[in-house]
Parts: sequence; C-alpha cells; structure tokens
Amino acid sequence: MEDKILKFVSVDDVPDGCRDLVDVFGMDVFIRLIEFCGGSSIYLPSKGSVFRNARNRVIRDEFDGGNFRELSGRFGISDMQIRNIVR
Repeated sequence: MEDKILKFVSVDDVPDGCRDLVDVFGMDVFIRLIEFCGGSSIYLPSKGSVFRNARNRVIRDEFDGGNFRELSGRFGISDMQIRNIVR
C-alpha cells in the first residue's frame, strides 16, 4: 500500500521544518532518509571535521619522514600541527 501512496507524496505533505531537506536533496532522497531513520534524532558532523579527517589522512599518506615544511605550506597549517598529525 505504501508504494501506491508514495507516488502521491508532495512537498506540501512534508512538515515545514523538513522542507529544506527536500529542496536540497530531492523527494526521493528525503523518502529514503525517513524510511531509514524517520522519527529519530540524528547527528551530522560538521563539514570541517569531515574535511579535517580527509586532510589528515592525505598528510599521513604523503609524509616522507622529513617534509614537514612542504606539507605545512601546502595545507596552510604549522609544522607543529603536521608533526602532531603524523605521530
């Protein structure tokens, strides 16, 4: 029955506080999201923390044992931050 009703769901059926999600992701993704975790509170990490994890992984991969200054220049962080990341 849900499949038959699904084709009739519109943005007007979505609570006001969630319409931005439909605007950003589209109705199909919104429906998948509410099927997966509807009714629960979810935490989304900040963009900065996700990007920082990726940056640190790249730094560790490209560290050759002594290129602190090169990496600090490329990533715009201090030599000490590079040392902390690679240890």
